[in-house]
Parts: sequence; C-alpha cells; structure tokens
Amino acid sequence: MEGATKPAHFVLFPWTGTISHVIPMTDLGCLLASHGAEVTIITTPVNAAIAQSRVDRAPVSRSHGAAAITVTAVPFPAADAGLPEGCERMDMLRSQDEVPRYFVANRAFGEAVARYCLGEAPRRRPSCIISGMCQTWVLGLARELGVPYYVFHGFGAFALLCIEYLYKHRPHEAVASDDELFDVPALPPFQLRLSRRQLPPHFMPVTSVGGKALQGIRDFDVAADGIVVNTFDELESGSAALLAEATGKKVVAVGSVSLCRSPSLDPQSMSSDARRCMAWLDAKEPTSVVYVSFGSAGRMPPAQLM
Repeated sequence: MEGATKPAHFVLFPWTGTISHVIPMTDLGCLLASHGAEVTIITTPVNAAIAQSRVDRAPVSRSHGAAAITVTAVPFPAADAGLPEGCERMDMLRSQDEVPRYFVANRAFGEAVARYCLGEAPRRRPSCIISGMCQTWVLGLARELGVPYYVFHGFGAFALLCIEYLYKHRPHEAVASDDELFDVPALPPFQLRLSRRQLPPHFMPVTSVGGKALQGIRDFDVAADGIVVNTFDELESGSAALLAEATGKKVVAVGSVSLCRSPSLDPQSMSSDARRCMAWLDAKEPTSVVYVSFGSAGRMPPAQLM
C-alpha cells in the first residue's frame, strides 16, 4: 500500500493477441481489487468488452470493501497496419500471412498507450505494471514512469523453468539432428527428453522470419522485475521456487485466478455445466482422463481436431 490512505494502483496490460490472456489477467485484476488495490486494465476495444463483462460479473465488483477496477480501451490501429478494421486479436486474422502486420499494429498500439499513460490518463500513476508476455513496449513505459513491472505468462512455472534452462544451457545445440533427443533436467527427479523438432518457437534462429521479434520477447522477460504465473505450488512440485532461483527474480504464483469468481467446489454453488463435468469426471477411473488444451491463438479445422 502507498502511504497511510492511498491503496496501491496496479495497471494491467493483457497480451491483446489472445482471449486466453485477457480473461486470466482480468481475473487477476479482480483478485487484486479484492485485497483493496486500485486496478486499471488497459486493452483494445474488442478485448475491453470482454474484460468489462468479467469485471461486471465478478463477486468483487459487488463488494463494498473492494477497490475500483477500471477497464480502459485504447484504439488498436489495425487498418494502419493493413488489417481489417476491428481485427484486434490473432484469432481474427484471415491467414498466417497477417501475423507480421498484427505485430506492427501492436507496436503502434503500445505507442498510443504510452501517450495515454504519460499525458492523457486522468488517473494517478501506477505503483506497479503487470504486462502480458508480448507487450514488449511496456518496458520503456515502465522505465519512463519509474515503476516496477512484472510479466504475466499464460502457461505454468514448469514450462517457464524448462524454457529458462534451454536458454541458459542450450542442450539442443549439441545434438546432431532435429530428431535426436536431449535431456532437460529442469526438475529432478523427473525425466524430460525433447528433440529440436519439439521445441517452442522461442528457439527459432534470430535470422528466421519472426526470430527477431521472439528475441525481443526474451529481452523483455529478462528485464522484468518479476514473473506472475497463474499456478499454485502444490500443482507443480516446487517449480515456482526453482524458477525464481534460475531467473533471480521474484516469482508470484497467483493461481488459479479463476477462483476469484468460483471460490468453492461445493456442488450447490456450481453452474449446471460444471456439475455435469464433475459428475462425468467422478465416474472415471483414477488416472484415466487426460486434459488437453490446444490454446486460443489459432483456429483448428474440425477434421484436424478429430
């Protein structure tokens, strides 16, 4: 908290490219507000509508003890980058060829946000900024304001720990082919072996298409003051602590942020859909169900999904 009377003011910049970042970061804002913090969420108009609907339905928004949550929309310059008007997320792109244009528009969006925050915003300066992983322009804004910034990742601490290990030790560079397996001993005693073909896009060569942008995201992560992860320690066997040790940064496990709107697994408080899912799951044998998420960044044809 700041001083004796003013609450801390968190400004959140969700990664605009996917709903899977807008939703949990909005829930994170609701969680912060439930602890008395003032929260401002700044995003594009299309994403702002989603964020506002979640804020309006959150239990914290109806609590007299909660601080204010403000959702602010800053225009996204899609047309200036050669995209259709209103194309503000990557799932709205018509083809993969438009991905570079989207990142051009996102940089211009960052410039507009900086102008808003540095000169036009009526609200007081932030105490801390939390940003989505691809909003690399936030670094300059945070340094200009002289406030710490934390990066929010949409995947767990163990995946981040593996990525950190790969960046630092680069075992994938020592193998002879793309199919040869190498060890990633990030979390002993568990064994993890990968091939270069299985690596995430973080490890594309800088000289390849999109490689420079990915290096910029890595530089942004390295410069951050801390990492916010939507997880909890019991789920990932100490991964958050090991990630903090590996990066030298504060790692804050805040998950699951969705529980800010469903704090109980009591069947009486669940939706009908949730009750059906739990009944189906309870009817299955232990260790017989695998949960798979393909993410929200693209569109998968039904034939490919099957």
